[in-house]
Amino acid sequence: MKVLVCPDSFKGALSAPEVASAMATGWQRVFPDAELVLLPVADGGEGTLDVLLSATGGQRLTETVTGPLGEPVSAAWGLLPDGTAVVELAQAASLSLVPLERRDPKHTTTYGVGELLLRATRRSQKLLITLGGSATNDGGAGVLEAFGHRQQPGHSVRIACDVDNPLTGPRGASAVFGPQKGATPDDIPLLDARLAALRDRLALPEQPGDGAAGGAAYGLRWLFPGAQLVPGIELVLDAIGFDQHLAGADLVLTGEGRLDSQTLGGKAIAGVARRARAANVPVLALVGSLGNDIRGTQLADAGITAALPLAPGPCTLAESLANTAPWLADAAERAARLTRLYS
Repeated sequence: MKVLVCPDSFKGALSAPEVASAMATGWQRVFPDAELVLLPVADGGEGTLDVLLSATGGQRLTETVTGPLGEPVSAAWGLLPDGTAVVELAQAASLSLVPLERRDPKHTTTYGVGELLLRATRRSQKLLITLGGSATNDGGAGVLEAFGHRQQPGHSVRIACDVDNPLTGPRGASAVFGPQKGATPDDIPLLDARLAALRDRLALPEQPGDGAAGGAAYGLRWLFPGAQLVPGIELVLDAIGFDQHLAGADLVLTGEGRLDSQTLGGKAIAGVARRARAANVPVLALVGSLGNDIRGTQLADAGITAALPLAPGPCTLAESLANTAPWLADAAERAARLTRLYS
């Protein structure tokens, strides 16, 4: 039996490689002789840099830059063997860099992301910028400030994102993602008005995905004329050679912290399942929680054969985070035992 183990990270608990290891541990309790191929993935958010560097043998570099609250933080970026510079927005502007009591997207900045990009553009003309997991909602205004509000033509730039939301409006960055970053209902109109003002000033036609990372995708597209928005998970799957590994596989085991209707819009599980379905390979998803806005038919349509929550019973978030690794192993074992019934 050949099983691909392709999870995303469980945010706040385990990295994608740690999740893959825990899944493999549980699976091998039932199938000790199975061929397990561990291929941790990311969807363009936090962890994408590490996945790409691990898959390609790239070089990791570290800088001190401005964090989302204006304080110094240590942030990494990378150089791939083909010369592409990889900058992960979350390294300098992630929500995890902001204490819970200080989360307020009216006062966070992407300036440090601009500082990383300045370093990267001195080393390479080919850039890959990964978005997601941001604490910001400034439309990339901080990045533009770091570059002196001067456009940077002549670069080949891909912007990896995991959503297709527009910049503003009811599905825009402020309304959909602002509350996750600490915005109150009264903050949303103000945040949206700021993004609309930025759009009016830059006068760049909008496209789906501009709302990614608090609208940073929009500002980056203006900064680097000709920059392309690409689905983060597709880029990662190509980098790790997913399709080649999928050949001859009997099953794909994937997972992430939460599976809901938003997951199917471009998150890691959706990308993995889409390719597996095209190859007629079943997919099992182990998830921290399963949203009540998703049904079995939606999972099947997305290529997910079944989704299994980790928790053995009702629990608090703290308990879930503390027990993610052993619960993942146990869930993988349960999935393997079910699989053995039909093998």
